[in-house]
Amino acid sequence: MLSRRDLLFGRPASVDTMLSSEEGATAIEYGLLVGLIGVVSIGTLSRLGKRQRRNLNCINRALRGRAQSRFCERRTA
Repeated sequence: MLSRRDLLFGRPASVDTMLSSEEGATAIEYGLLVGLIGVVSIGTLSRLGKRQRRNLNCINRALRGRAQSRFCERRTA
């Protein structure tokens, strides 16, 4: 039969149950995966963003009739 303490605070877990539980390890693994995915995606997007900005600057220079930069010359060669 459950006591008031068990109803309020839950049943006390045995030491064997706590040591064999893998919930915390799984949460840590998921956290590490999410962190790694975040780092890789931020690095990739920032690199792509720099290239896109350079490409748009080349287009902007061409539309305004300005001289091409070294980056634009390499892209057209």
